Amino acid sequence: MKLLLTGCFKYSKDQLKEIEDLGYEITFIQNELQTLERDVQEFEAVVCNGLFLRNEISDFTNLKAVQLTSAGLDRFPVAEVDFHNVKVANAKGVYSIPIAEWVVLKILELYKDSTSFIHNQKNKIWEKKRELLELNGQTACVVGAGSIGTEIAKRLQVFGVTTIGVDISSQPKEYFDEMYLIEDLKKCINRCDVVILTVPLTETTYGMINKEMIGNMKDTAVVVNVARGEIINEEDLIEALRNKMIAGAILDVFEQEPLKEESPLWEMENVIVTPHNSFVSSKNTERLYQLILGNLKAIKEDNELVNQVK
Repeated sequence: MKLLLTGCFKYSKDQLKEIEDLGYEITFIQNELQTLERDVQEFEAVVCNGLFLRNEISDFTNLKAVQLTSAGLDRFPVAEVDFHNVKVANAKGVYSIPIAEWVVLKILELYKDSTSFIHNQKNKIWEKKRELLELNGQTACVVGAGSIGTEIAKRLQVFGVTTIGVDISSQPKEYFDEMYLIEDLKKCINRCDVVILTVPLTETTYGMINKEMIGNMKDTAVVVNVARGEIINEEDLIEALRNKMIAGAILDVFEQEPLKEESPLWEMENVIVTPHNSFVSSKNTERLYQLILGNLKAIKEDNELVNQVK
């Protein structure tokens, strides 16, 4: 079976040998964000991330399976794929733990005003802070109760936080004290001290955190985004922060990346900006490789894939 691998994952020689031993004939291209100057009809399986941003999936006429190295599907042409004939799997779960750890860290940094202490240490200033917040007893709304959202809720509950999940199903779920449908977000968001976004970017979620939704939040609320930047209307968020409609924002993703130098978000009080870095971990490489390897085995055996979509 002919397999196309791309530079979205750095394979070792031993890993490539292990994949070949499964019965794959490997072609490797480093830069997947370019139009391929070759006939792609031969490939039956592909492991990639943004390959189909520059290449038409319809040209891969013998394609049987695609393994994505991202959890999101916004870089994949979902509408153009016949999922009865092509198996597609994402990397759901690979990045959930580091993202959850990052979310808890940044909330605590904001609540405990850690940047002030770091500044004072560098400048040898001895100054007590008398208005630090406590996470215990707060209520967090996790918009997107999938793998990432669940790992976040699991950790927040340890701190004594009430967790509210919002998703496409309102069925009870472990680590969530309450569950609501995504269309009912307005009904519960006004109770929440922290609003955490982990939902995929879709037509429904695009711009869902806008002036109207922010108007339903507490003026002491903090918004955390580890999903996609387009889920928040950035202009509405900036206006809300300036007018103190909410207390702060913790942002790892943005409408345009890198975030423009002239963006007010860089210098706003109670805003934490990081460069789409929350998913990074020393353990991701091994987790992702084991997912890729397991699903390549499943493809050869014509079995269901882990994280198979639709």
